Amino acid sequence: MYNTYDVHFYASFALIMLWPKLELSLQYDMALATLGEDLTWRRYLMSGVMAPVKRRNVIPHDIGDPDDEPWLRVNAYVIHDTADWKDLNLKFVLQVYRDYYLTGDQGFLRDMWPVCLAVMESEMKFDKDQDGLIENGGYADQTYDAWVTTGPSAYCGGLWLAAVAVMVQMAALCGTQDIQDKFSSILSRGQQAYERLLWNGRYYNYDCSSRPQSCSIMSDQCAGQWFLRASGLGEGETEVFPTQHVVRALQTIFEFNVQAFAGGTMGAVNGMQPQGVPDRSSVQSDEVWVGVVYGLAATMIQEGLTWEGFQTAEGCYRTVWERLGLGFQTPEAYCQKRVFRSLAYMRPLSIWAMQLALQQQHKKAELQTSRAQD
Repeated sequence: MYNTYDVHFYASFALIMLWPKLELSLQYDMALATLGEDLTWRRYLMSGVMAPVKRRNVIPHDIGDPDDEPWLRVNAYVIHDTADWKDLNLKFVLQVYRDYYLTGDQGFLRDMWPVCLAVMESEMKFDKDQDGLIENGGYADQTYDAWVTTGPSAYCGGLWLAAVAVMVQMAALCGTQDIQDKFSSILSRGQQAYERLLWNGRYYNYDCSSRPQSCSIMSDQCAGQWFLRASGLGEGETEVFPTQHVVRALQTIFEFNVQAFAGGTMGAVNGMQPQGVPDRSSVQSDEVWVGVVYGLAATMIQEGLTWEGFQTAEGCYRTVWERLGLGFQTPEAYCQKRVFRSLAYMRPLSIWAMQLALQQQHKKAELQTSRAQD
């Protein structure tokens, strides 16, 4: 498949930092595909249900199969009906704003704004109780496509709040006060719901199901904050998640998912139970995802936990390059006992988010020094 978009969310840091015009071009392709539809019905493998290939005004999972007609026929992925996924629309909005922030391309922002409005309107239906926070549907309806999520969740709920916050910023830039007010109201209600339903004093619970795994510690729970900080938001007046909660959650992830897993030498396991045992409720919760680890490391750097960030990334790097010998065919995932899958995966390109976090950290320090001298 070309441009698997839930994965591109992580990998896109390489494009926007090295070849920004390629990233913007890809975004235009995704926007165009979003507005189209393919009402051909097909059966999806995981659920067995019949549904259209592509619905209008939702981000496609991918841009097509190289063995078919990519760009013309999208959504080669047939495991789930991704029109019902909770993360794809949000990841588009977050990437659009980050790309605008890093390039300053106002024409790009104006072109993407109507598409962002359309996909966020599609996303609204997932907030069934109107508390400002979306709910997952009780199956694996996001990039962790074998890890069941039910109700409000740390991952998708966090992405949702971050995307809503970005919509507030874009509405202000585009001069649409009514839309800005609408999303500001949603954000305020959603923040309260997110903290009330998911924060447990140490981290954000995986989800709100009645399963024992609902209190698992997810290494990727701060993905929304990661993108906010990469986009110059997420602190001060634009704070979405309480800073002390973000830092505490990252410290908990480092303590449990990193240090309590394989002696702290293999990066961060996706899911860890609060008892210090990996979450084995899913094949994916028990894995380490290389691209997620580098994104987590970048988030730690953004929040001032630079040493922890590099310790986390080092375990992953040394596992891939030295223990597995897969440096030039980096896998999507590996387990503690030298089992790996999906070689030459693009998600690990998120390592460039670490570089961006360091650059932004240094720029901020230089600015503070300059102000002190003045």
